[in-house]
Amino acid sequence: MKKTMLYLAALLCCMTLLTACGDDKDEPGQVTTATGTYTITFGTDFFKAAKHVNIYYKGDDGANKNDVITSGTTWTKTVTTTRVPAELGFKIVIEPREENELTQETYNVHLTGAISGAVSTGGSFSNSQTMIGLNAVSKDKVINQLNRNKEHTYGYKLGKDGNAAQYTPTF
Repeated sequence: MKKTMLYLAALLCCMTLLTACGDDKDEPGQVTTATGTYTITFGTDFFKAAKHVNIYYKGDDGANKNDVITSGTTWTKTVTTTRVPAELGFKIVIEPREENELTQETYNVHLTGAISGAVSTGGSFSNSQTMIGLNAVSKDKVINQLNRNKEHTYGYKLGKDGNAAQYTPTF
């Protein structure tokens, strides 16, 4: 009798544990996805003063990715992930040109970064930031300014409800 009661108690305990390990999704079979778009805009003189820009960003699987940009005015990347809350972010590392490589007397060097995101369960956000805004800067000062502003990191955590909280991603 004691053995039977012991087995019954063990079975009841196991059933309780198994039911406690349920799925936390809102709807059966529903997968929450988060989509983020990174946009970096370079001013027309940017790559006349910079050799290249390394852009590190969080990819679809949450892994760190890297693109090297040497020209153009806009870089855009869209990522979609089922890892929610999602970590969306990028880091920019600028490699300035040498002063003897500069051919203009003054430079207008602008750099703007933006992140927008949305989740499939509803909710979205969008934010942008001017990271560098130099107007009519002489060639000797533009290199100094780019070296002082060499790295920028920008990121958000996007929750299942679409609410976003600023954070500093690590790369």
